[in-house]
Amino acid sequence: MALAREGVDLEDIKRDAKIEAVLKHVISQDVEIAHLKDEQFEMRNEIERRDETISKLEEDVQKETRWNMLWRNSLDEDINHTKILVLAVGVVNVLFTYFMSR
Repeated sequence: MALAREGVDLEDIKRDAKIEAVLKHVISQDVEIAHLKDEQFEMRNEIERRDETISKLEEDVQKETRWNMLWRNSLDEDINHTKILVLAVGVVNVLFTYFMSR
């Protein structure tokens, strides 16, 4: 009754309280959305860094594969030259032994 005499409307107070609660909820949702956007940005950057790392590793693997192929080809050539040299030395040795025994 004292409130009615003062001209205070309880419905206005309830409505203001509801508006304030909704406003607090909206503000907290905005803060949460901003936080999620920050996390999304960080994740996007992390994915880009991971992709760059993968790309660099793939390039390194390709370079290593090329180097290994060149090394293997060179090694095969060296083995072939060694086989020819051993065969030549063997033939010379057989000929030398044959002529020395006569």
